[in-house]
Amino acid sequence: MRLTRLLLIFLCAAPLPAQSALLADATVRAAPGGSVIAVLKEGATVTVGASRNGAVYVTFTGWMDASRLGGARDSFPAHLTGKIAMRLRSAPSMKGAILGEVRPLAGIFTVAKQASWVNVRRGGWVDPKVLPSAPKAAPKPAAARPEAPPKSAAKPAAGKPEPTRPAATQGATATPAPAASAADTSAAIELLPEGAMRVARTAIARNAPNGAIVGQIGGGTYVVPLARSRGWVRVRAEVWVPERDVIPADASFGASLTAADLRADPEGTRGKTVRWEVQVLALQYADPLRRDLALDEPYFLAKGPGTEDQLLYLAIPPSLIGEARSTQALTRLLITARVRTGRSQPVGIPVLDILSFARQ
Repeated sequence: MRLTRLLLIFLCAAPLPAQSALLADATVRAAPGGSVIAVLKEGATVTVGASRNGAVYVTFTGWMDASRLGGARDSFPAHLTGKIAMRLRSAPSMKGAILGEVRPLAGIFTVAKQASWVNVRRGGWVDPKVLPSAPKAAPKPAAARPEAPPKSAAKPAAGKPEPTRPAATQGATATPAPAASAADTSAAIELLPEGAMRVARTAIARNAPNGAIVGQIGGGTYVVPLARSRGWVRVRAEVWVPERDVIPADASFGASLTAADLRADPEGTRGKTVRWEVQVLALQYADPLRRDLALDEPYFLAKGPGTEDQLLYLAIPPSLIGEARSTQALTRLLITARVRTGRSQPVGIPVLDILSFARQ
């Protein structure tokens, strides 16, 4: 209970973000100078955040057709599928004003759903010229500056600027977490959903209120509250662990399936998830002869799993194509993949959809 109270005090001390209407059409990028994730129309309202490298971070919301949403991608719980951009509207109706459009494969957060519409939220970086004013630190009036630092204040070392606290910690009574680097802070800003909280100090994580200890969350970690019960908060945290240390949690996980099993029962193994070690032979693009692959779909021609001398087609999703192109022939990979077919036409080679992979 005490930790929850401290976190609430910590968040309430942060200044509220500013709302601004765009002065012109704005290109929204995933990072300053990075890939385009959306284009917003003049007049669309955004929440203005931090500045970095000549760009300003903004958050926008709107309504989209729910049928175009796919599963989790990168750090986002959903993404826009298909090959064309999707219009973002001010209301869950075709009559809603068009706020802009979201580009294919852009990761997004979902806020609410109404009929066939879903309310989405996403943040990104824009040119400060499209905003009424870029966020700047307000300078202190000259008259308000003391001629000498208070006796109780520690004097900074010569030649070093006095460190400043992040805006989120101004006036907070909770002990702030260790300061993050500029790169870490900007990354956190990009991924934080609305309502996120920050762990004030290292906290024990349990599987239920007063339940078994499953680990701990370090101070400074951002979490999303999901539920509260008897002084406890159930949270979701975005963390990274080695690929080799996790296995699929779904019931269709085929822990002991082999390539021979797939060929022997192509229908029964369809949709099963496997975790295999394979060897990449080449990165290729499907031609019309590969009937169970889309035309020009990228895939690894691989051999495996393990010691099995079986050729495999491992379809590569768009989110992994960059990493796939940098993977050299004969590299061994640990893959998590879902079976598309255990015996493709016309040559009978199994086809699997890669969910993730890591180099061995």
